[in-house]
Parts: sequence; C-alpha cells; structure tokens
Amino acid sequence: MTLEALLAEVGPHMARCRSLEAVMWRTPPWERASGPLTTVQAPCLETLSLRLFYAKHPIPQNTIALFGGAPAPSTLRHLRLDGIPVEVEPLSLSGLVSLNLESIKAISTLQLLDILRGSPLLEDLALRKNPGLVAIGPRASTLRPIELPNLVSLSFEWLDYGGTNSIIRNIRVPNHHQLSIEGATDGASCLTTLLKPDITHILHTTVPTADLSSSVIRVEIDEDNKFIIRFRGIELWLLVDDGDRLQQVLGWLADGLGPEAAECPVHFMLDRSEMDPVHLTVVPHPLVVKHLSISDMCYGYVEALYDEMIQPPNPASPGWLFAQMESLSVELNRTESIVQLIVMLAIRYQGATAEGETGPRCPINLRSVELRGQLQTEGLVEEIREILGEVDVFWAKE
Repeated sequence: MTLEALLAEVGPHMARCRSLEAVMWRTPPWERASGPLTTVQAPCLETLSLRLFYAKHPIPQNTIALFGGAPAPSTLRHLRLDGIPVEVEPLSLSGLVSLNLESIKAISTLQLLDILRGSPLLEDLALRKNPGLVAIGPRASTLRPIELPNLVSLSFEWLDYGGTNSIIRNIRVPNHHQLSIEGATDGASCLTTLLKPDITHILHTTVPTADLSSSVIRVEIDEDNKFIIRFRGIELWLLVDDGDRLQQVLGWLADGLGPEAAECPVHFMLDRSEMDPVHLTVVPHPLVVKHLSISDMCYGYVEALYDEMIQPPNPASPGWLFAQMESLSVELNRTESIVQLIVMLAIRYQGATAEGETGPRCPINLRSVELRGQLQTEGLVEEIREILGEVDVFWAKE
C-alpha cells in the first residue's frame, strides 16, 4: 500500500488514532499523500513515525505543517521523523518520551533546544544526519541549562560536531545510562569543536555506581584508525586522521573526570589496529593501561608493538610501555608469532639479551596472560610461566 492510499484510508479515523507508523519507499506527490496529516487533528495520537527510504524523486524543498499548523496533540509521546520535510516549530512539542529525528533539514539547534526544554519527561533522544544542527555561537552563553532528569539514552550520529557540542553543553542529564556519539572528521575539528571542557559534565552521573557499567575506559582501534571509546555507557565512535588524537581524546576524559580518573583503568583492544605503536606510548596522567589485547592478524603491527614494549626507560621515554599492565590477551595464528611473543616476554621481564647477558627488566605487574587462536602449541603455557613465574597463563576456551 502506498503512503497516499494508507493516509486516505486512516484519514477519517484520525480523531481516534493512537498510533500511526508509515514507511515510504519512494516519494509520491507529497502534498496529496500527506493531506490527512496536514488538515486533520489527532487528539488521541500517542505515537507518530514517518520515514522516507530510497527516494526515487527529489524530496520537496517546501516543508509541510502537520495537523494543519496547530500544535501537536498533548498526548503525543513518541515521535520519529526520517527524511520528511516537516515544519517543526508549529508543533510546539511537549510531553515527549522519545524523539528520533533523521535527515530533517528544517530543524535548527535552537528549535531542538526549545523542544527539549518543553519535554522534561524525555527518556530517549536520537539525532542523525540533521544538517541544521550546527553550533549556535555566542548566544549559547545566554541560554539557561535544560534539566532532563528522565533522559537515559542519547545518540548523536553524523552531526556537525559544533552542533553536538551546543546541544550537550545546554542540557543536564544526571541519570543517563547511554550516550553515543558517532562521526567522521579531521582530528583537529573533533577536539576543537566537540570535546571541549564545557561538556565534561556528561561524564558524571547521579546513577548509583552499582547500576553503572564498568569504570574501565575501553579503547578499540580498527584497521581504519577508527576509535571506539567506551566508558560507563558513553560511546565515542570517532574516525580521525591522526593517531596522536587518541592521546588528546584520553586527555579530555582524564581532565573531565578529575581525581576520579586514577580509578578508571584503560583497556587497549588492538586486535585489528594498524596504528603506529608510537601513538600508544603516552597515556595522559593519571590514566594507566591495565589490559592489552592484540592479534597477529594485522601482519607487521604486532612486531612493531613488541619492539616498543622491549625498549628500556631512557631520557626520552622515562618508563616501560604499559608498565602497569595486569592482563595480556594475545591471538596466535602464525608459528612465528609464538617465537616473537616468547622473545618479547623474555627481553621485557627477564632482561634477556642476544649476548646472553642480563639487561634492564620491566617489573612484573602481570596477573594473567590469555592465549587465543588456532595454534594451541603444546608446552607454550609452561614456557611462558617459566618467564613470568606465578602469572596465570592459559588458553582461552572456544
């Protein structure tokens, strides 16, 4: 059924309608198809979802006014608009529980903030590819913070970073459980327009610690240098152009957490990373790397990382890389990887040298070594234990 046919069918019943969800797979004659929504009131409507996919014709530039230009019904709790040229301001939205806007060109940052100010019951906010959500400039300093005590889930995808900053800066969500920011830009833009001190309040919550996800700062880096940083329900998916930016993003986290940062261990998940290991050598104080996960699937990367891990302290590098690491997880799929691992551990923790002498040793803070992969070589666990002593060494269960 086309949207036009659907709306013609439900139009006479809109006064009693509680939920309307429509997905368009092409653009029909817009004004005629949307007629019932633009002229008929829906005083009982609780859920409205209008989505446009795979448009075969250009989306009209002229916007339409829902409900005849009158405010949305006070009963409306769930609103989702995707690619629909709707005039947002006349809706005077209030009482929303969930708001999902995607590819809505007509909404501005100030209009969105007005909606949020009038929606204290909001629990879920999702914004994606809305080009009008941009930085609001000097006016931001004159706005009163918006209290959203019920908001638990926020998602910002492929928005202007300045706009994302303006939104987060002006809202207070003390009970949030999940915040996701995903986007791609050059690293400088990410740090200068998004991750600024004025949004570090988002790192703190009044939710009891027992109800929060782990305080571990989990850093995943893939083969495209895309960072995925997870911390207490916050997810930052950032594709940036420079490995040094990782240190700066972690620095933003550390500064925002303050003294609490010392209690938040960093876990590096580098199984698919091809980043130059030199970018991992400086983790901003007081953050400390406690766990490292690597794989030999990225040929050449592990070797370069091992070279950094066996470098003893010197004036340019005052400490061992990952000196306080407590757990190590290694995926082994190539025979030479086993030899490389043994050599790295022996040099790092026993001070072994090619001349048979003893060199500098890294203190053993390791508590466990997990081995993964297809090469479950007999005797490898025992050989690693001979180097590390009482450290728990084991093959991961399939």
